[in-house]
Amino acid sequence: MSAGYAITTNKIQLNYKHLDWFKQTQSLFDAVLAFYYKLLEKQPEALSLTNQNLLRHLELQTIKQRDGTPPETPLPFEKIPLYFRRAAINAAISMYRSYVGKLKAWQEGPIKSGKPSPPKRLHMSMLYYKGMYKDFDEKSILLKLYTGKAWAWVKHRYTGRPFPENAELMSPTIVIKKKKVMLHIPVKEIVEDSRTAKERVKQNEKFVAVALTGSDSLAVCTTIEADGRATAPYFIKGGKELAHRRKLLLGYTKRGIAGNGMTHTVGNAALSVPQEHRPNKKYYDKITRLTDHYAHEVSRKIINYALKQGAKLIVLPELKESFDQAKKPYLGKTPYDFIGRRIARYVQYKAWQKGLVAMTSKPYYASTRCYHCDTPIAKYNTEYQNPSANFYGGKNFICKEGHRGSTALNSARNLGKGFYERFYAGAA
Repeated sequence: MSAGYAITTNKIQLNYKHLDWFKQTQSLFDAVLAFYYKLLEKQPEALSLTNQNLLRHLELQTIKQRDGTPPETPLPFEKIPLYFRRAAINAAISMYRSYVGKLKAWQEGPIKSGKPSPPKRLHMSMLYYKGMYKDFDEKSILLKLYTGKAWAWVKHRYTGRPFPENAELMSPTIVIKKKKVMLHIPVKEIVEDSRTAKERVKQNEKFVAVALTGSDSLAVCTTIEADGRATAPYFIKGGKELAHRRKLLLGYTKRGIAGNGMTHTVGNAALSVPQEHRPNKKYYDKITRLTDHYAHEVSRKIINYALKQGAKLIVLPELKESFDQAKKPYLGKTPYDFIGRRIARYVQYKAWQKGLVAMTSKPYYASTRCYHCDTPIAKYNTEYQNPSANFYGGKNFICKEGHRGSTALNSARNLGKGFYERFYAGAA
């Protein structure tokens, strides 16, 4: 069994005394980036080189050689550290390649509208190679910063979740957000089982099917055994609690607005307004963070369930952008609507970290057919309601043959059944 690796980014917050030093360093980084970007614009043919050769090509044009030969286009900054300069060059190469790629796609495309424009702001968060940081331990890190007059080594403590054991910490990126300074650190972990989904299917291993809902049960899992049986149902709740906490936060956005002459949209209607221009923006940011918290929590529980069941594959419903959302409005794309999109995205990378593979499958009739007899189902919430095939959000179902139960669990079983018949039964 071949091994692979997974890379995730840990975000930790730095404790600092001189925010202006970080801003001075970022300003210098952007200036060096802009210098090399403009140099690249004058020689687009150089993009035929690999990134490493292109970096060397730009360095030879801008820095003095070992034999004292002056450069063609001297770098107009003094005492720029080697790895700081190379990080800025790589950022400029990445930004210019991105623009040229978009321009080429537009030129070769059938529709000649919306021509890509060059980046208006030449900015990228600072990537720190080794040589720009050292003494990185469990509590602090030593960073090289530009004070405005000289370079200085400054020790910073940080707060954040601990790093996994036996993981490789890669070059960090410094991200400045108003008064916060974050360190984004890619963490590389070894994955023992790197088999593809096709290889796992061929070996007839059991898998987990997951239905994502907008009700109190945010996710419902079932295990599909090697013989096709659906076993061990598992309901992950929290939808009511999430909806309640969202409602409280949306209520705060409406306070202090009425009666003061302001015409801003509030509540859910404010979602049409760009986030940075919304009144009470901090509450909308809290809703986003709250939704992220629940999505991470549910995705982790799905992974733990799959590990407990000994499954090596997780099947999620396919929720592409082309999905017909007009018929199912709860499948919206904002953080205030269907959380299932985030859960599915988080499950996919977390599964790979644990040696599992998460993939999507089209949910053909998963929510409209009975798992047991394949007849149409009618939905309802309580026994006092008349079951209907068009019931919106019914948590229970009944079919013509008398089978009844949870609508979400029925969807999960149908998703697993469809995947098994298309791939497992077809391979047998």
